[in-house]
Amino acid sequence: MNSSTAIRDAKAKDASRIAEILVFSKRTHYRQIFQDDAFSFGELQVLSIAQSLLIRPKSLASYKVYDDGFVKGLILLKGDEITELYIDPFFEGQGIGTALIAYALETILHPRLWVVDGNENAVRFYQKQGFRFTGEQQKVSGTEKTESRMVHTGPVTGDLSRKIVRVIVDRPMGSHHPDYPDLVYPVNYGYVKGVPGGDGEDQDAYILGIEEPVSEITGKIAAIIHREDDNEDKWVVAPVGTKIRTVDILRKTAFQEQYFRSSITLI
Repeated sequence: MNSSTAIRDAKAKDASRIAEILVFSKRTHYRQIFQDDAFSFGELQVLSIAQSLLIRPKSLASYKVYDDGFVKGLILLKGDEITELYIDPFFEGQGIGTALIAYALETILHPRLWVVDGNENAVRFYQKQGFRFTGEQQKVSGTEKTESRMVHTGPVTGDLSRKIVRVIVDRPMGSHHPDYPDLVYPVNYGYVKGVPGGDGEDQDAYILGIEEPVSEITGKIAAIIHREDDNEDKWVVAPVGTKIRTVDILRKTAFQEQYFRSSITLI
């Protein structure tokens, strides 16, 4: 079995094994950092975590597990973030974490994560996988310890149309074009950081399926607008699960696309 086929959706039968991995990985890697044995050996218990997963089937189903005969690791993705990545300490160093990161990279464009400050083994692993610090920090919930944001900056591989992308909105719905004040944006408009467009700047994107101003959105590419008389294409991004029709794209982007010869390819 290769590493990609070993990754599957979690099932109810995996609840106790997932709980074991979470408990023993956290004890192994976090005990020296947090120095809170009351939590590590009191609150952090396999039974209570397994029961919590079983009574919340949607939460359990969100996990992906690495199973090459039995479950050895897990990953949890939310939007464009890796929120959990744990390997059974007995099976570390066997490429399981790398395989789970590869799965995340097939699913998310430049995923983000938080790493606990002082967890140097995790930092080295993520850096080897192409992650870099962004400079953002926050307190770990319920503690005085901090964690730092990392984002994947390595080469983009695979089919972009299948990935979750994060659009940073610099021209929200209702705002005016910086060079043409009479042009008002009827949709949110922004860019996907780290993906170069035809003009050498970050890839521009229209956001459809949201009817209020936002500062950013995590979604999927619904279509590509190809401009025949310009040097860059535009992406159309919508929330995951939202269906966007060609007629909607034409209507919503006409305020700007009317000045170009464009064609639309639905993804």
